[in-house]
Amino acid sequence: MAENLFIRQLTLLGLRKNYTVSFKRGLNLITGPTSTGKSTIVEMINYALGSKEHKDYIEVRENCTDVEIEIIIAGNTFLIRRPLFDYERPAKLFRWVVEENAFSSEFELLPIDSPANEASLSAFLLNELGLFNIHVANQSFSFRDIFKFCYLKQTEIDTENIMHEKHWGPSIKRKPTFEIIFNMFDTLLSELKAELKKLSEKIEDLEKKRLGVYEFLKSLDLLDKSQYDEKKKEFEDYLAQKKIRLYSVKSESRSVDDPSNEIEHSIIDFRNVIERIEVEINEQRDYINKLSLLRNQYRSELDKIDFLIEGAVSLNRYNFEVCPSCLNELQLRVDNGCELCGSSLKNLSSEEVAVYKSESRRLGLKFNKLAVFINEQTEQVRVLFLQKEESTKQLHSLLSKLDHLRKAYVSPYVEEIEKLNYEIGEVTTQLRELDKSLSIMAQFHNLTYRVSEEQRISGKLKSRIKEIESNTNDKEEIVNEISQIFTDILESFHFPKLSTSYINIKDYLPYVRGRKYDQIGSLGSVTLINLAYYLSILLLGIENGNNHPGLLVIDTPRKNLGADPANDEEAFKDEKIFNSIIRFLIELDKKSEHIQIIVINNGFPEFVPDKYFVKQFNGNGVSGLIDDAMI
Repeated sequence: MAENLFIRQLTLLGLRKNYTVSFKRGLNLITGPTSTGKSTIVEMINYALGSKEHKDYIEVRENCTDVEIEIIIAGNTFLIRRPLFDYERPAKLFRWVVEENAFSSEFELLPIDSPANEASLSAFLLNELGLFNIHVANQSFSFRDIFKFCYLKQTEIDTENIMHEKHWGPSIKRKPTFEIIFNMFDTLLSELKAELKKLSEKIEDLEKKRLGVYEFLKSLDLLDKSQYDEKKKEFEDYLAQKKIRLYSVKSESRSVDDPSNEIEHSIIDFRNVIERIEVEINEQRDYINKLSLLRNQYRSELDKIDFLIEGAVSLNRYNFEVCPSCLNELQLRVDNGCELCGSSLKNLSSEEVAVYKSESRRLGLKFNKLAVFINEQTEQVRVLFLQKEESTKQLHSLLSKLDHLRKAYVSPYVEEIEKLNYEIGEVTTQLRELDKSLSIMAQFHNLTYRVSEEQRISGKLKSRIKEIESNTNDKEEIVNEISQIFTDILESFHFPKLSTSYINIKDYLPYVRGRKYDQIGSLGSVTLINLAYYLSILLLGIENGNNHPGLLVIDTPRKNLGADPANDEEAFKDEKIFNSIIRFLIELDKKSEHIQIIVINNGFPEFVPDKYFVKQFNGNGVSGLIDDAMI
């Protein structure tokens, strides 16, 4: 039997809290009034499993950041986390660690891309389901292709274009997907064998790399993390001991009557003095520059006043023979106007001249005082330079004296201090090298894990090939069998005037009353046919080594059925039709352990036991998917 996909839990990660729906095997019912978030749940399942986008739910946007889905495939548990409203970002994959009874904190990034990208979410899901790198219609077979047979949307439950077969582009892989589900695809076996060969070569290459890293680590006696930790602790303890001894020796050396100690302290004092003087010089220079700017402003103001006092007529003492712009000759003016622009010019009145002269004297006094103050500050800078020069001379003298003393005097601790410094340097180098080896250990463990994963996938692939070889399906036999299941389901649904129902061997589409399903002319009948079609593919698809994931999500099956005043088709107003669908699903839950069916609807019959409900919303603003901000 093919690997099944089981959804264990869906979670919307919220800003204030998370919103979770847990599922079980068999039948899962979700009920509640309109706008409580029922359809959001199944759409988020679809999005978490690789749909390109989702609807722009305002409440979800305001309250949530990511969607998580926990799934189990062939006993292996995974968590897929995908950002909401950011469709281009990759999904994160977390694997369940049995020893820790939790998901690993490390994750893999899975791009939302074609399965031609081996790192994509689609390729990962297909590999886990046992469908490896298959090509149909000159395209890569995608998980989304097979998931179309697992998700009956609310907008498609009554469509007369059940699998988009009327549109060439979207339906180009519909028939090959049907054949892949039932092991009737002509090249499926050869595709899987080719993939097995490719995978074997990949495993061989990874194993060679792993062996090379293994030999290197073996030479260092670092084959596992515990050995690394032991060596690192050994080095760190040794380093701590040497540092403690070095500090102790240095302390002892300071207590010895060394004539150079006093000179060293004086050198430090002089260096501090020189540093302080340099700071003062820089601060004083900045201050003088600011004062100079102010002085220049005063000078500019004085020049302007002098210019005004000088008088308008005297300005015309400059005679222009040609225009400075176009170099044309200027006509000599006989009046007292401007030679260039022709404006009339006049001298200031005596009162105006007096005012400007008074302002000029005031600014002149300020200018002179400021000039004197700038000179005084400049002198302070010169004095600071002299102090720095003198301190520098004394410092050089002390350095020379210290050098002479050190040549003549040998401290009894010098040799031990030098030895300790050397040993500390050696251990520090060894620690750095050990840290480098840690990255190589990580590479080794990563290669080991990759080899293990590829071998696991290879084993699944071999099993699939063996199953297909031993269960080669005959197309006519399969279509006849699914036709019988399809008919039985419609009978269980109490389909009105049921006759001549089957799945056509040419197009794999349903026919009822001898006509193709889209020619019956009743939305109620189309709803029943679509439900029976998806269910029949599910039931036969999980048997005899077939490839259906074993999951079916149904959104609002009551849309055109039951006692609905909006439904004007008398034959489908009978409440027993909708009730019969639910009874069929309940019986199905009792018979099969390998399927999971999720159904959402505004309401269900009273006879349905509570154990089938995984979520019941009441629409009162408290009970809903986003229960603190109703969808």
